[in-house]
Amino acid sequence: MKKILLLFVLCAAATAFCALAFVNNVAAVAQWWSAFLAAGGDSSSVAAKMPGIIPWLSWSAVDYSAVTTFIPTLGFLCMTVSLLRMLAGRRARAGDFPFFRGSDQLNVALGLFGTLWGIIVIGYFRLDTVTMADLMQCLHTALFSTLMAVVWVFLVDRPLVRPLFTRLLERSGLAETDEGDLSAAVERLVERLGAASDAFDRRQAEFEAAFERRQREFEEAAERRHAEQQAKFEQRQAAYERDFDARQKEYVEFFRRRIDELERRAEGAEARLKKVAEAVIG
Repeated sequence: MKKILLLFVLCAAATAFCALAFVNNVAAVAQWWSAFLAAGGDSSSVAAKMPGIIPWLSWSAVDYSAVTTFIPTLGFLCMTVSLLRMLAGRRARAGDFPFFRGSDQLNVALGLFGTLWGIIVIGYFRLDTVTMADLMQCLHTALFSTLMAVVWVFLVDRPLVRPLFTRLLERSGLAETDEGDLSAAVERLVERLGAASDAFDRRQAEFEAAFERRQREFEEAAERRHAEQQAKFEQRQAAYERDFDARQKEYVEFFRRRIDELERRAEGAEARLKKVAEAVIG
């Protein structure tokens, strides 16, 4: 960790220095273009090189595309940010670390841009005032930007920086790679399986809770319906019993009246039989 911290301090200092050089280079380019356009393309009244805003960094303003100072600024900035991520314990892929995917192509493209820009600038000079110094300035813009891109990508980035940072990642246990050692991939797979298992358990618990809740609601609804039906049945049964009792009382009263009437008729018939018997005997 101390080695990473020391390297972080060095990269941060290099980033600050390159950023100052880049700002001074941009200022020198702006000063030169302002004076050049004001002179109408007459290079005889314009200095071949502008100091910028930081005179002690005027030696770094060697091209007027600012690519020469931008490429190391971007590179050291990526290294500083990557080391800061390592100090924070964040994992990273060893393939592109400490840069980003496509950084090589970007740097080469920036070098090509500087080359084309140095050639294009020649067309803005007045032909009757252009000098060999002007052509050398444009040549510096074209060659230094390409040189910086080639040196950074093929002599600094690939053979030095990436292997060093890969070893730092592996020693700190923060490397993520799918090549060679499969421990990191297996570890990620186990973590994902564990997360999926936890998610499945949560979903299953939620489903069981929802199922139990629905089952309780169904049982409560069934009990309520049964109680309602039982109450209605008891009400109907009570109504039937009341109706049966009323009808039974009516039937008993009816038969009682009929029996009384038959008894009276029998008594009358008996009285008449007595009279007939008395008349026959007498």
